[in-house]
Amino acid sequence: MHRSKMTKMERESRSRLKPYITWKEFLRATPTIRRQTCGKPNCRCQRGEKHLCLVLTRSLSGKIEQLYVPKEKEKMVKEWIKNWRDIQDLLEKISSTYWERLKRKD
Repeated sequence: MHRSKMTKMERESRSRLKPYITWKEFLRATPTIRRQTCGKPNCRCQRGEKHLCLVLTRSLSGKIEQLYVPKEKEKMVKEWIKNWRDIQDLLEKISSTYWERLKRKD
């Protein structure tokens, strides 16, 4: 569709979407904080003070996948997940525009 036939909201949403899909990283996953023990016999986790770690979960082709995220990559991975959610929000806005257009029979 030509830009001149788009609503202002649709043009703005598409403009905001472009950077995400052209140069920003994004990741569809659910972050989960887990508490676990490391296995070292004298570690504090053996006395009940378990280590916290970030694990990502996703469903792919009907199977659940999990992935441990090292501490040094947690901030980066959380940003990628935020980017994915922003993309979803923008796509929902664009989709709603077309939904309304169909309802009006434009």
